[in-house]
Amino acid sequence: MMRLFSVLLCSAVLVLSSCGKKLLPTSSIEEEYALERFDFDYLQAKSKIRFSSPDRSLSSSASIRMKKDSIIWISVSPVFGIEAARGFISQDTIVFMDRVNKDVYRYNYQSLSNALNFDINFEMIQSIILGNQVFDFKRNDNFSKRAGELKIAQQRGRFELETRASSKNRKVENVKVREIPDGSRMEIIFSEFNIVANQAFPFNTNVEIIAKGTEESTQVEINHSKVEVSDSPISFPFSVPGKYEN
Repeated sequence: MMRLFSVLLCSAVLVLSSCGKKLLPTSSIEEEYALERFDFDYLQAKSKIRFSSPDRSLSSSASIRMKKDSIIWISVSPVFGIEAARGFISQDTIVFMDRVNKDVYRYNYQSLSNALNFDINFEMIQSIILGNQVFDFKRNDNFSKRAGELKIAQQRGRFELETRASSKNRKVENVKVREIPDGSRMEIIFSEFNIVANQAFPFNTNVEIIAKGTEESTQVEINHSKVEVSDSPISFPFSVPGKYEN
């Protein structure tokens, strides 16, 4: 199960991003083309997570809770509603508690950024869950417009990024990432947009990662069955029992 969390986390980390290319204007793409960012105070979701790799696959139910710009809380229950793992992601730390093996995994953004040679932060993970644009735009990014679609090309360190957004709902629908030296690549597809609190929200997120030197695919699919937002506080219970390894 922790491998599943690791893949999700790496996905968040890696998700880095005609008619004639142009330099971006000084104003942001969001302002220029009014890309929508899902807004909320508190969010709760009931979800199904499916993970598959060449040597393993599993499917789990999950509950996700969020406080905007502050907390992401995840509880995973593979069978019979019994919780197998719980995660707590804040602006400073990432902690996953494996209830099956009584282990705790702690991360900070600096160590993950150093390990992956790419800056990672809370906002990236939050944006991926919400289907928001993940990376801020810069003047040297390129964009192009076609009927019904906006395409943005970005270069961030050793990663090439391509983001496509729909003019219909003004939401990001596809993000492709390619690691320049090795050719590892990842694609994220947001689909099945439903209206939540008068905003478009992707009820399906599909992540495919193909590592360097192989065409073997690892996939993570998240399907939400219910998404609710509120301006009233909700709880984020998380404590590590003393018997767990640290």
